Amino acid sequence: MPRPCVAIIYVGGSIGMVRNQKTGRIETLESVGDFYRYLPDLQREVSLEFFSIADVGSSEVTPEHWVQIAQTVEGQYDNFEGFVVIHGTNTMSYTAAALSFALQDLSKPVVLTGSLLPINDVGSDGRMNLVFAIRAALLDIAEVCIVLGPKVLRGCRAKKAQQSIVQTFDSPLFPPLAEFDTSVHLHLWRTVRRKRSLLCSPSFDPNVVSITLHPGMPIQFFDALLGVKPHGIVLRAYGLGMLPDELFPWVRKVTEQEIPLLITSQLLRGYIDLHLYRKQLTLEQLGVISGKDMTYECAVVKLMWTLTQAKNPRRIRELLERNLVGEMEG
Repeated sequence: MPRPCVAIIYVGGSIGMVRNQKTGRIETLESVGDFYRYLPDLQREVSLEFFSIADVGSSEVTPEHWVQIAQTVEGQYDNFEGFVVIHGTNTMSYTAAALSFALQDLSKPVVLTGSLLPINDVGSDGRMNLVFAIRAALLDIAEVCIVLGPKVLRGCRAKKAQQSIVQTFDSPLFPPLAEFDTSVHLHLWRTVRRKRSLLCSPSFDPNVVSITLHPGMPIQFFDALLGVKPHGIVLRAYGLGMLPDELFPWVRKVTEQEIPLLITSQLLRGYIDLHLYRKQLTLEQLGVISGKDMTYECAVVKLMWTLTQAKNPRRIRELLERNLVGEMEG
C-alpha cells in the first residue's frame, strides 16, 4: 500500500537551525534535505517532499512570503494529502491568518509548525512539533492550522502566548480542532475533508497601520497617522470597544476620508460590542467597523486582504464584519 504524501514548505525559523557541536554557535541547516535525518521512523509511514521558498527568521517575513506559500500550495495541491509549512514562531499567527484568507474552500489541511530551539538540541521541541504537524496534515481536517505540540489549533484563531515549549501557542476564544494523546481526538467543530474547489486569492495591501490606545495619548499623534495616508487602520480599543470622547472627532475625520477603521479589543479574551453602551453606538454611526472577537493579528491581516478584494467602503465593511474562514463568532 503506497504511503500518503505530505509536502513540506520551508520558510525558515529556529527549527531550521542547528547547534554546531564544536563551536556551540547556532547555524542554519546546510540543506532542507537535512530534515530527513531527524524523521527516520516517520518516513516509513509518510512520503515527504520538501519545497524551499525562503530561509528567513520571523521578523523578516513579509506579505510576499504569504503569496509564495499560497501559490506553492495551489501549484502542488493535487499531488499531496496535506501540507506542512515550517515557519518562525513570532509571526506565525500572521501567516496562518493570511493563508486562511488566501486559501479558501480547502479540502485538506495546511499546517504551520516551528520550534523555539534548534532541531538538533537535545531538548529541542523541533522534532516533536514536526512529527505532530505531519500527522495533523493527514487528519480529516480541511483548514489552515497551527501545530506546536499535541494540539491542532485553527490558524486564524491562534496566537503566540509564551516563549515556552509547554504551550507556545494558544487559541483564547476557540477550542482546538484536534488533540493528540494516546489516540487522536478529532472535534466536531472542525472543517472536514470533502470535495471542494480551492479558491486561491493571495493578495494583500501592506498600507495598513495599527495603533494601541493608552491613557494620555496626544491627539496630534492620531492626526499625524492620517498624514501617511493609510489605506486602512486597526485600532486596539479598551474593553468591549471603548474610546475616549476626545478621539471622536478624529474618528469622524477618518470616516470622511473613507479609510476603513477596524477596532479590536486589548483584552486577551475580548470582543467588540458596539451595542452595549450609547457611546459605542455613536462609534458605529461614525463608521467604525467591529472586529468582534478576532485576534489582533487576524484583524490586521484580514484588513490587508479585504482591501484587495473590494474598493467600495460598504463592501469592505461587509467583508470585515462577516465570518469568512472561522476567524470570528457568527
